[in-house]
Amino acid sequence: MNARHRSPRATALTLALALALAAGLALAAAPARLSRAAAATPAAVVTIKNFAFSPAALTVAPGATVRWVNEDAVAHTVTGLADAPALHSPVLQPGATFDFTFPAAGTYHYMCSIHTEMMGAVQVQGSTDSFTFPETGFTVRGAFLAYWRAHGLEFGDPGVSYRESLALFGFPISPEMQQRLEDGRVYTVQYFERARFEYHPENADPQFQVLLGQFGRHFHPADPPAAPIAGQSYYQATGHNLGGRFRDFWQQNGGLAIFGYPISEPFQQQLEDGKTYTVQYFERARFELHPENQTPYDVELGQFGRSILAGR
Repeated sequence: MNARHRSPRATALTLALALALAAGLALAAAPARLSRAAAATPAAVVTIKNFAFSPAALTVAPGATVRWVNEDAVAHTVTGLADAPALHSPVLQPGATFDFTFPAAGTYHYMCSIHTEMMGAVQVQGSTDSFTFPETGFTVRGAFLAYWRAHGLEFGDPGVSYRESLALFGFPISPEMQQRLEDGRVYTVQYFERARFEYHPENADPQFQVLLGQFGRHFHPADPPAAPIAGQSYYQATGHNLGGRFRDFWQQNGGLAIFGYPISEPFQQQLEDGKTYTVQYFERARFELHPENQTPYDVELGQFGRSILAGR
């Protein structure tokens, strides 16, 4: 669009939002499979046509999915500003769509990073004490929801975004339930694709009242201790080393509190897709090296939650 067609307000805002735009462009390059919401029925549709978002402002409830449809003859993006760092579409060619699920109340401003005079906003109103994931239909609430929102993988988004928490824990796959765990006691738990949240009210410190199940030990009992390896971190508690990309990932994404200690050395294992990967087991997770993906997406986590919930 020619500069003379831009409104004075848009021209002024363009400079003010330059830094936010630069960050948005960098994050937009991340793989779309992690920044998009899984397919869900949209609560609202925003049409991109004639170099405008229509409606330019809309209101939805927490957990609602909004779909953008590019009906223009040129490409556009949906790029969140400073109050919406996780909202980033790939470049949307004519006819393309982009879905995003809004996990919490607030105002999410966005723009087209190609045509910066194009701006929009989504107002999310309603209770944030619970959140129903439309992808699986299960609701997460209270301390479990606070924990889900506060932790995530490090993809470079400011704070912890929906996609970062989703990549670490996955979607909820059960309601809250009472379950007798390995120590013989009954706890309130909830299963996710990659984790089990456990509520431990006996811990006085709220920071340790939500703990993660030790799924790694369930699938791979600890290997015998190994000898320390020069240049790697050695954990006397379990007698195993941690180095390379697995150590980077462990240190950047929560370390001991999230994953526990390593209970094996890296080794080759055939996984559920029939392919063989380099893996390493931890008390609460399995790290899988996927060199076909760019960093930081080259390390993925095993989806243990589904197997344990199914009794395997």
